[in-house]
Amino acid sequence: MQASNVPQLIIKEVERNNRNRRTFVQVSRDTCGENFSPGEDNRVFFGFQHPHPHGQPHAKQPIAVASVLPALPEDSQPSSSSRSRHYHMLTFLFVKRDYQQMGYGRHMTEHVERVMTSSLPRPVRVQSAAKAVPFFEKLGYTAIGEPIECVCAGTFLFRTLQNMEKHVTMQY
Repeated sequence: MQASNVPQLIIKEVERNNRNRRTFVQVSRDTCGENFSPGEDNRVFFGFQHPHPHGQPHAKQPIAVASVLPALPEDSQPSSSSRSRHYHMLTFLFVKRDYQQMGYGRHMTEHVERVMTSSLPRPVRVQSAAKAVPFFEKLGYTAIGEPIECVCAGTFLFRTLQNMEKHVTMQY
C-alpha cells in the first residue's frame, strides 16, 4: 500500500517517437545500468511524480516507465509459449532507484493491467528478473515453469528470468 506522504504518480501513455524512446532508454539505464527500448508493437507508459518536490505540476522527466505488448484478439487460444500473443505481455517496467520501494512500481503495473485488460480481458504475463519475482508475486502473479538461465544476459540482474502470469479480473 502506498504511504499517504508519497506523492501521487501521474501515468500517461506516450507517443512512440525518438524523443520518448531516448527517455525510456535513459530511465532503464538510470535504473539498472543497461539500455532497454520497447519493441515496435509495444504501448509505452511514463509515470511522473505529482506534485513535483519543487512545486511544478509534474516533473519533465518520468520517474517510471513501462511497456506492454498487447494481446491480439485473433490469437484466441491460450498457449504455453512465452511468445504467444494470446496474452498481454508486460515487457519492461523500470522505476528509478531513488523512487523504488515507495509504491510507484505497483501503481504503474496496476495501471497498465487496467488499460490492457479493459480493451481485451486476457491474462498478463511478464518475464521477470529473479530479483523482481517477489514484487510480482505481491501483485498476484504466479510463476510458470522453472526459471530460465540466460547465458547472453548483459548483467547479473537479467541472468535468471522467471515467466509469470496474472489473471486480471475486470473492475468497474
